[in-house]
Amino acid sequence: MNRWMVKRLAFPILLLIAFTVVSFLVPVMNPDYDEVVDYLSDENGRVIAAPPFTPGEMPPLGSDKLGRNFLLLLVVGAKYTIFAALAIALLRMVLGFFFSVMYTFLPAFVGRFIKGLGESFQYIPLVIIVFALLVPLEGAFHSEILPSNRYFFIQVIAIAAVTVPSLGIYLGEEMKLFMGNDFIQVSRTIGAGRLHLFKQHLLPQFRRHSIVLFSEQVSQTLALLIQLGILHMCLGGLKIANFGIMEPIPVYFSETNEWAATIAINIQQIFLRPMLVVVPLTLFAILILCVNSISATLRRSLIEGEGAKVKKKSGEQAFEEKVSVSADLFTLKQ
Repeated sequence: MNRWMVKRLAFPILLLIAFTVVSFLVPVMNPDYDEVVDYLSDENGRVIAAPPFTPGEMPPLGSDKLGRNFLLLLVVGAKYTIFAALAIALLRMVLGFFFSVMYTFLPAFVGRFIKGLGESFQYIPLVIIVFALLVPLEGAFHSEILPSNRYFFIQVIAIAAVTVPSLGIYLGEEMKLFMGNDFIQVSRTIGAGRLHLFKQHLLPQFRRHSIVLFSEQVSQTLALLIQLGILHMCLGGLKIANFGIMEPIPVYFSETNEWAATIAINIQQIFLRPMLVVVPLTLFAILILCVNSISATLRRSLIEGEGAKVKKKSGEQAFEEKVSVSADLFTLKQ
């Protein structure tokens, strides 16, 4: 890794690490971070505020409807958002790669059929497909038949699986173009089999692009999580608390406090308590910006070779500075 990459990757990577480390430290240092506060009272014992509290009543960001500190909930939920996106992107890459390898070596007519079928599903929003797959499990979760951690695991697999065909077809088409190179044809002519082509040619070529594709898949996963959250389908499921005096009014809360769910759950409070939506939305935007910055840097360095060009150019400039041309060098002296 050259100095050009280090400069551009240091800040976004350190910021992601900071989010994750603090997210693990808060429950350890403050076990009562999710304590429910029913009301606030003054020194005379008079009730002065009820949840959700404003930032002035519960610094620095106020509280949710249960009276829990909103900042601490967001910090603790950061690890679920980050690790879920990384796990889903990793599953997509692994499953998509094996799908693309099979797609590359399939007979031509089978490949055309799979490609046509995959392209037809591209017009259906992925969030609708994931919602249709997971909605039968919502009843099991709310009935407490399905635990939250197991439901979280199933959601990660489902979100990763729905994009495998499209990603596999994309990679497969790229592999087919790569397999059309002259040196691949020469290898086949001298007796190279499919396993040899896979190990010696396809796998090294895929490694260089896999890191860039992985970071792009993380960004797409984060966007999909937001869409699922709007449909009240969040990682780890939602718990319901009943409010109201004359009749119960169900209110949804996230089991994991991950950011996409927090935005969706509080979207109706945007005019009354804008901080409940603006703050997690800002954190989510920072997270996506970091991932996109990492992806752009890796693409410029590993695929476009920008880092090598910068290094070569700086070397040439240093060499030119060392070479000094005298004014009398090409002057004929008498």
